[in-house]
Amino acid sequence: MALQGISVIELAGLAPGPFCGMVLADFGARVMRVDRPGSRYDVSGLARGKRSVALDLKQPRGVAVLRRLCAQSDVLLEPFRSGVMERLQLGPEILQRENPRLIYARLSGFGQSGSFSRLAGHDINYLALSGGRNSIFKFFSVENSEIESVGSTSRTEHVGWWSTFLYNLQDSRWGVHGRGSNRTPVL
Repeated sequence: MALQGISVIELAGLAPGPFCGMVLADFGARVMRVDRPGSRYDVSGLARGKRSVALDLKQPRGVAVLRRLCAQSDVLLEPFRSGVMERLQLGPEILQRENPRLIYARLSGFGQSGSFSRLAGHDINYLALSGGRNSIFKFFSVENSEIESVGSTSRTEHVGWWSTFLYNLQDSRWGVHGRGSNRTPVL
């Protein structure tokens, strides 16, 4: 497996983080999902291949446990809005000082800076803000033009994305060899 021996901490959140953690687990990474106490088990299937632990990150004991986990891990998947982890004393400056090889992956919807950085981001928000909602029929084939129902779409873009992902796993500038980086992809 391409990611065998890689340890990932995934902080529970909406779909992007759990999906990313599931893909990493599928490629052999050991993924530990950190849930909030009292949260229900993830029945969506995105918990596939993961272990889990419940931690209250608003309590000093929960923060201390997460810091110990991150000190021994290769990757942290963090799904929160800008500033949340810093308020908890779990930002990249602190965790990467304790573990310089940690890849701190911030999966916030609108990034860490800018006018929307403190807002939750979801696909419907991105479609609305970009004008994509009005153009959706340009991206999908329309099977019944009278009622404009959305039909099938080409899956070639997904094949291209996965191929690039797998290729980049071997690239020494990315993936397994990118230790100590702080990544903030804007979804």
